[in-house]
Amino acid sequence: MMEYSSFMVPWNAIFGLFSGSALVAMAALGFLLIISRAKLSTIDPHCTNTTFWTSLVITGICSIILVLILQVVANFAFNIAFGGGAYTRGTVHLARSLEHSKGGLAILVLTILIGGGYAFSFADVSFPVHLVSCTIGIGILEESAKCLAALVVFAGFYLQRGVRLSLTPFVIAGLGFGGGEALHYFGTYNMIESGLSTYIIRAWWCVPLHAAWAVIAGERIVRRFNGIPDIARLKGEDYVTLFRCLLPSIVLHGVYDAFCFHEIFLSWVVGIASIIWAFAILSRQTAQTSVTARRRKAKARE
Repeated sequence: MMEYSSFMVPWNAIFGLFSGSALVAMAALGFLLIISRAKLSTIDPHCTNTTFWTSLVITGICSIILVLILQVVANFAFNIAFGGGAYTRGTVHLARSLEHSKGGLAILVLTILIGGGYAFSFADVSFPVHLVSCTIGIGILEESAKCLAALVVFAGFYLQRGVRLSLTPFVIAGLGFGGGEALHYFGTYNMIESGLSTYIIRAWWCVPLHAAWAVIAGERIVRRFNGIPDIARLKGEDYVTLFRCLLPSIVLHGVYDAFCFHEIFLSWVVGIASIIWAFAILSRQTAQTSVTARRRKAKARE
């Protein structure tokens, strides 16, 4: 279950998508998405074919590219900050110039932390170090990207309909990000001669796992904001609140990856627990939606 990731992969890695294992995995991934689409349509009448597939493509492309670019920026910032000499002094001067800008200083510190966390995530270090580095370098970045993607889906397809409590945007954002990440990995797995099981795990396990973490975060956001917030109206403090809502998903993501890197079976426990938690959240929302629909029908008959 070891994962490999790199933004600057060789250009010919794209040919890995045409290997036998990659084609089988892509077929399995497509089948999983079709099943997910059918299931969502039964619990959310607003999730049409156009809404689902368009949002899936948008979140899959935009969120994964955003994460890859931010990883490069964060790694560069980390290397500059601890490169010594003029580079380190320049970083210190920049931090001092942002002393009166809490937002700017927070972004600088967080960027450097993510860069360091991501760098140490793929180093041969102890489990406690991986636990911290995966949570900061991977969990924060990827869960934040999925949250942003979910808010974009909500603004584009749900906001004008007045539907604020549906968790479908978070499901789609999780599936889209997981699918996009899977395709990214499929291109590189062939170069490291991974077996078919690695492809299938990425397609049939990690994709719904990304969706589960997105749903867990989404449920907390809906409760805190009394519905999904409009991204165009978010202010500084709202982003802090969003981050707090993401914390359980960020920690689960980081712990899961750390277990994976050290091939500890507890990764399966964390993954299964996350998916069960997400299914419980969706089941509860489905039940509440059904009760509300019955009450509306009863009032209409009266």
